[in-house]
Amino acid sequence: MADQTEIEVVDAEVVDLEPRSSAQLAQATATQAALVAAGGIAAGVATVAVFKRHRSGRAARRSRKALGDVVASRRFLVDVHLLRN
Repeated sequence: MADQTEIEVVDAEVVDLEPRSSAQLAQATATQAALVAAGGIAAGVATVAVFKRHRSGRAARRSRKALGDVVASRRFLVDVHLLRN
């Protein structure tokens, strides 16, 4: 048997858009750029907030561990603690 497909006939009408001036196009482009920039800033702020919260939670867990009587603490790429004997 041959593959039979139905063809749908659609009644369509062409609509002409009103021409825009270069000033209107420039304003639309500037608005779009501002919205994209604001979205990027919002995403960056949210990312920083998540990392700060994660970092503070990790530091709180680390401080809960008893290391002994800590005399001084300096932070570099690793934590260095001076302990009293």
